Amino acid sequence: MMRRREEEISKALLHLSERTKEFTNPELIMTGGYALRVFIPLSRFTRDCDFALRKKNGWNINELKRILPDDYSIEEEEKRDSYGFLRCTKFVKYDDIRIKVSMDFMEGEIRGRKQEEIILIDEAMIKNRKLASVPIADKLVRIAVPDYLDYFIMKVVSSRASDIRDIASLIHVKGIPSKLEKRVRQILPHPETFKAKIKERIIPEIRRATFLDSWRGIFGTTIYREQDKQKVIKQLETI
Repeated sequence: MMRRREEEISKALLHLSERTKEFTNPELIMTGGYALRVFIPLSRFTRDCDFALRKKNGWNINELKRILPDDYSIEEEEKRDSYGFLRCTKFVKYDDIRIKVSMDFMEGEIRGRKQEEIILIDEAMIKNRKLASVPIADKLVRIAVPDYLDYFIMKVVSSRASDIRDIASLIHVKGIPSKLEKRVRQILPHPETFKAKIKERIIPEIRRATFLDSWRGIFGTTIYREQDKQKVIKQLETI
């Protein structure tokens, strides 16, 4: 079932890449689980396809609605002064089951569940993005992703259970990004949220006795060890 979803996502990404001239018009960045595949050698299944784009004059999401792949419908749309959100969905069949495929577009800001969970999509985030090919449903699909520094900040601010496992894998492979504090202050209107997430949410979760099994499980691997978990914690404690 997850593979069927990925097949549809792969088709949608190829369509968007063509219609936006390889994610340059408008300039899109993938921010979710598919972007993770650029930074670590392992993959995990993810339900949604998330994009961020900078707000300029007018609304880019208006143009995105016009160039959506066939059969996608608008499930949710929101426009405020500095923030726009568009969720597009499609149902595909797997045997007798209808599978929901979603694409989310966040313009101007990436917003979490709480009021203080805001990340500004600034010019540097767009300028520093990169194009890379990732495996999706056994195909290599070229996508645009944030710089590692920006992606790491996004994961920390979100801090869902899957994000925390992603953070552990990111640190295991790439370590803590440099110039972190400066960048946090540039793109987080509430920079105090960043360290609070690490101390109150992320480190306690990784310390749990069940974390290692869940970390291995989400990526379908046995490579992670207790010493890897402890190394991740030590590096987080330096922030």
